[in-house]
Amino acid sequence: MQPPRYFDDPEVGPSRESSHPRYVELAPDEFYYDCCDAFSPFGSDDGHDTLSSLEEWYRDGGNDNQISKFLRDLLRSWGFGLPKNLIRADSKAVEKWLQKNDMNETYLKGECRARVATAFGQLKITGAAESDILDEGLAALRCQLWLNERSRTLHPSWRYAEEDRASLVKMTGVLNLLSVACGKQGLN
Repeated sequence: MQPPRYFDDPEVGPSRESSHPRYVELAPDEFYYDCCDAFSPFGSDDGHDTLSSLEEWYRDGGNDNQISKFLRDLLRSWGFGLPKNLIRADSKAVEKWLQKNDMNETYLKGECRARVATAFGQLKITGAAESDILDEGLAALRCQLWLNERSRTLHPSWRYAEEDRASLVKMTGVLNLLSVACGKQGLN
């Protein structure tokens, strides 16, 4: 028998009432349910679209052991063309790739947001996150923290730099808590 799944009412959006109790416990702040805060897991277009796609995938019979395939298929459908493992590459390799096209930073951020939203979405829907998805989410958050530092250097007057960084650190904390709870070593 399949464990219960928690899906949002499309008219309401993410809420505590439509989230797995473990998600509510690990992510209690309103931030984790906010679809208007671009820095929250589901507030960007990429994050919101990922959560919606993930809910639909689960409703159509998707199961936890195939969630990595869900993420790969979703990212492939977006067609951003990121090199494999770019989110784990060293800063010089990422910087070199970013310089190739003015849109590459947008593509990289989009894929990072999708990975984070998949990890948070699986937790929200099922109360857990598969280790591969948890790893993808944490790697994406590390990449976004690097992008934040890069933006601070390139655009020192960026007024949302600290809000972005604080949100990324906050989300990393939740995924690290989940990682420890799942018996995995937390990643920073």
